[in-house]
Amino acid sequence: MRSRKTWWWAAVLVLGLGVAVVCFREPPGGDSSSSPHVRAAETERARARFAPLLAPHAEGSLRITGVVRDARGPVAGVQVSASRVDADTLSERPCPQQPSDHRHASPWLHHGNCCFVEMAAGFARWVEAREGEAPVVAQTLTADDGTFVLKGLSAGAFTLWALGDTGATVRPGIPAGSDAVLLLLEPGFFFSGRVVEELTRAPVPGAQVTLIHEDGSRFFDALTDAQGRFRAGPLPAGRYLKVASAKGWRTKAFDDDVWRDADTDVTLELQRRTRLEGLVLTPEGLPASGLDVHLRPTEEGGDTSSTRTDVHGRFVFEEAAVAPQELWTQARDGTTHGEAWVTPPGNVVLRMKPSWSMEGTVRDEQHRPLAGVRLRVSSHRLGGQPPPATLTDAAGRYRLGLLLNPAINLELMREHYIDRLEPVSLGKAHEGPWDFTLTRAQQFEGRVVDTEGLPLAGAQVTLDMTHDVPERLFRSHFPEDGIAESDETGHFFVDSERKGSGRVLVTARGFRSVLLPVEVPSTGVRVVMSRGASVSGEVLDATGRPVSNAKVWLWNTAPRSGDAHRADVDAQGAFSLGGLEPGHYVVEARLRTPGIERAVSQPLDLEERTQATVSLRFQEGRTVRGMTVDSAGQPVPAVRIQACLLLEDVPAWQTDAPDCFPGGEGGILSGLDGRFVFNHLTASAYRLIAWKEGEAFAPSRSRGGTPDTTALLVTAGKEDVRLVLERRPRLRGQVVSDNGTPLPCEVRERSPWVHAPDGTFKLPLPEDGPARIQVRAKGFLDLQREFVVSPGTDIDLGTLRMSRGRTVRFRVLDEATRAPLAGVSVGFDPLSDPLTPLGHALPSHYGNLDAEGGIALEGVPFERASFFISVHTNAETEKEVVLDATQETVTVLVPGPER
Repeated sequence: MRSRKTWWWAAVLVLGLGVAVVCFREPPGGDSSSSPHVRAAETERARARFAPLLAPHAEGSLRITGVVRDARGPVAGVQVSASRVDADTLSERPCPQQPSDHRHASPWLHHGNCCFVEMAAGFARWVEAREGEAPVVAQTLTADDGTFVLKGLSAGAFTLWALGDTGATVRPGIPAGSDAVLLLLEPGFFFSGRVVEELTRAPVPGAQVTLIHEDGSRFFDALTDAQGRFRAGPLPAGRYLKVASAKGWRTKAFDDDVWRDADTDVTLELQRRTRLEGLVLTPEGLPASGLDVHLRPTEEGGDTSSTRTDVHGRFVFEEAAVAPQELWTQARDGTTHGEAWVTPPGNVVLRMKPSWSMEGTVRDEQHRPLAGVRLRVSSHRLGGQPPPATLTDAAGRYRLGLLLNPAINLELMREHYIDRLEPVSLGKAHEGPWDFTLTRAQQFEGRVVDTEGLPLAGAQVTLDMTHDVPERLFRSHFPEDGIAESDETGHFFVDSERKGSGRVLVTARGFRSVLLPVEVPSTGVRVVMSRGASVSGEVLDATGRPVSNAKVWLWNTAPRSGDAHRADVDAQGAFSLGGLEPGHYVVEARLRTPGIERAVSQPLDLEERTQATVSLRFQEGRTVRGMTVDSAGQPVPAVRIQACLLLEDVPAWQTDAPDCFPGGEGGILSGLDGRFVFNHLTASAYRLIAWKEGEAFAPSRSRGGTPDTTALLVTAGKEDVRLVLERRPRLRGQVVSDNGTPLPCEVRERSPWVHAPDGTFKLPLPEDGPARIQVRAKGFLDLQREFVVSPGTDIDLGTLRMSRGRTVRFRVLDEATRAPLAGVSVGFDPLSDPLTPLGHALPSHYGNLDAEGGIALEGVPFERASFFISVHTNAETEKEVVLDATQETVTVLVPGPER
């Protein structure tokens, strides 16, 4: 963390910022009789809302003065602050996959979601530690006439924030020393939602949710209540990264690509942290001490945790996430390894297995040894580590070790030779050495230069030896026979498996792509690239301010062109594209906001070497207001509504129209009074769709437009809309045990599982037609029931009686020594029909045997059952085991690891 973030910053942030977001909008119909200039009641309320402001440490002698206004005039009691981003703030940190050269690296937010997966764990750590936050260097409250003075500023530009009871705004790029700065207070929006446990969807009370304004790296905090709900605002419009954390839970970052300017409600899922214990054994079954053991999530990006075994081979992860994870270890010399897939909590045993190895020689077609051949395994990797790889020496010899399985796919690669993929089965009839022959590739060699003859480095050269791709689709559907990149002298060398006629595509940033017919082999080919036409411009909102989070597309309108170029917009709303061919284009800016994707476009004709400049300005558009109501006309709150373009209005040159399907957490939200507002509608007509859990949208009963089967068509001039939602049928039932007493259980019609503490459930049904419910309870057999949903008709399943199941313990022993095969990986699959005559699903299981060589299989019915057991030692052993109707212990004998 930066050294200048001393203790007084923490006090300023807690007192100045933390309280600023815990505010609430007045309900509709509040007092509007205040003075059009200064509203004294709001002034006192705002001042009471903030703790006394601490004076930040003065970094300079400059100041910024100005006034805060809204549509009715100056606003008193608004908190105004100045912050400054630098290379250490979140918004300025580059994507990890970007070149290290600062001339090409760009902040992660300007790449949308392109690198969020790689950086999510880092974001979570930084925010939890309060790193990456833009420091607030000055702050104050507006006076009775709405004026403010920010003092003690050093030279440079600052971002100004105005946060009030009734609205908020942000203005970047204000130089220190500026006077009469106008901050126009906008309505702002409220960010609300809930934090829940990932598996059970139970609320997480006391969780902290941090909302990070991406452009300004400003942190806003809120805490969840007893129901896991949080609410923050009003906040200024922008894109927000979300980070949720709670004691005993894994901190997690959440991202989306939506510009927030309307009230938003989201669900954030956290994983509980718990204890995972384990034991590592050698292949002989002895404790393995001093080994590093690693734990890594399998379903999403996350950090790898590590610990070490003690003298008894035991290890502990105190704070493992309750989620599927890969657990692994490896001997320091790489000769043995062990792995398991676990979902904590629990106690797991890892039995080390010998790692395989192979060796041999690689030669050319004349049987001469080849040095520098790269051999790499393309099959399963341990813990996400790089795959095992090696190079042949001067005599063409290699040794490849640390192989996890005897069956592998081996890649052999060497420049100027044809790559080879070879399936290999180790330990079978062929025990080695493993020798291979590589065939010389056909050569295609040349240089890339610009129109002045200067070499171009970094140009990508792609060779295609097929002829079945339409030329206008060539660039987007290019079959790759060989790819190379030009060096600093512009030289390239492409290897090809075939000779004959082909085509080569050469691309370079800022230059027109070149497509040439070629003959292979060829040498001395000279490729000349021209800079072609270019387009630069700016994206503005309706008031003329820069829009930094839009996406810009340049569409080639020629039929079947397949050409679309995309540009990122910087913080000043500027973009540029180069290396374009002559033609007719449409340049388009898009901005995803809740409920609608706004767009503005402009046709553009480009000639050779044209340098066009455009300005794309979003229109203010019209407003549509409405209400979401039930069949009786009463308001229905928290309905999600989305406005969609008609398909016939989607331009022909667009290859990807915005999605328009009900469901999920998109759309704008109707308020407590059912009211909603759509702003910035620019098309002549929109289809409005609405959805809420347990409700069904009824376009035919709605008004203010023309209904179809799924939406209400609203045209220009329609500004008062009523969207009717009808109650969906409910599914009811009572779950009891085999003795008739109510049974705590979990019920699922689709997902997620719903907990029924007293066995009584009532679920909304989302669709008409066939459906199925699943019920589960510990110690009982899973239950399934099928039914048919009819419009407007509730379904009562009555009493559902669950049958007790048995737990069968299997012990797997070495058939020679009768020693338990502790830590060995096993799989159990039902051999009979998955559904028994009583309708119960037979269980399956995959995991490692415990310290006694055992594993417990729950949920087995009291009837004859057959299982297929696979035991994974050095070689896989498969056996069929048949259980009678009462059996609860089974011993399975298999060959030991050494056999």
